[in-house]
Amino acid sequence: MISTGFPRTLLLTRWLFATALSGVLVLSLLPMDHPDFSPNDKLNHLLAYGGLMVLGALSWRNLWWVAGGVFMWGVGIEGLQGLTPYRYFSLADMLANASGVLLGWMGYFGVRKLWVR
Repeated sequence: MISTGFPRTLLLTRWLFATALSGVLVLSLLPMDHPDFSPNDKLNHLLAYGGLMVLGALSWRNLWWVAGGVFMWGVGIEGLQGLTPYRYFSLADMLANASGVLLGWMGYFGVRKLWVR
């Protein structure tokens, strides 16, 4: 077997991060079959972007770059939604995304303590 120099857990977290980014993109651009606003909508944004932040933070060392990248991923998706006839650009969604990034940043330290043990 050829060694890549990366521990398997790092490869796994990077693969999960890339998969999660792709999943959020696809789910964000699919036509909705539910009302434009639901009580769980912002909670879904918070959890999705919090999860992205945790996976990204476990994958790369520079938390500022990860946080900025995950936030800008959300901004880009909101922009793409504004270009579709069945979705719309929402500042409230961007705020929920940013809150999720912050929550994920804090959650990363808890996950890291469990992971390092």
